[in-house]
Amino acid sequence: MPTARPLLADLEPLLQTNFLGRVTRGYETVGSTNTEAMQWARAGAPEGALVIAEHQTAGRGRLGRSWMDTSGQGLLFSVVLRPALPPDRLGLVTLAGGVAVAEAVSTWTAPVEPRIKWPNDVLIDGRKCCGMLLESSLDRDPFVVLGIGLNVNQDAFPESLADRATSLRLETGRLIPRAALLARLLERLEVWLDRLAAGEATSLREAFAERMVGQGERSSVRLTQSDEPVDGVIEGIDETGALRLRTGDTLRVLHAGDVTFQPAPTHSPSP
Repeated sequence: MPTARPLLADLEPLLQTNFLGRVTRGYETVGSTNTEAMQWARAGAPEGALVIAEHQTAGRGRLGRSWMDTSGQGLLFSVVLRPALPPDRLGLVTLAGGVAVAEAVSTWTAPVEPRIKWPNDVLIDGRKCCGMLLESSLDRDPFVVLGIGLNVNQDAFPESLADRATSLRLETGRLIPRAALLARLLERLEVWLDRLAAGEATSLREAFAERMVGQGERSSVRLTQSDEPVDGVIEGIDETGALRLRTGDTLRVLHAGDVTFQPAPTHSPSP
């Protein structure tokens, strides 16, 4: 299968990482980079192995959603990781990805700062430019795969997505060098993964909280397992990266779900 060598060739001299992206597989077209990375990880792929594609035919996001892309216009990649974290804290890897993406993207969007919608969407002016999917295998040789889809140089989206999706090109009015963006993203991701490995999760949670959208807002969270909607006010995240949601007098801790922000209530003027 033809590979995405031009992008990888441009990336190599720009990399400033120790392990992320140092071993790579590139594809022109693939079903899903996460699927390829999971298979490679089971076959012994090293920590930081990178799978990248110019186009996915079966890209997927959280909650069974599909991920649409325009060939050669975005960044579609997955990395193999073997973090020394207990299973209930693997969600911190997704938080690290969100912060890394936001930091990398802000290099080109400043002074506009990207925000993060828990747990895995990066937004610019309220529209999604990036989504992530974390998958894990916790058998005898445990690993996780973090997949990232970032809209970079798309100049349009289908009408059904135009009001909630965006790209860096649409936001900045210019083409973004994808290899430079990817190099910056991998560098920031490695920084946060190293801090996690050193037991410094507090700084990651603080960085995520600074960019987290919806804190203090009334929201509805559709739970992954039961599809049950839970309404409440977002009070940030806990030490595992789970969402803290205040429902009346109860503080609920949600480890997975889909957040929808509710409009503020309107009040009719008193007669």
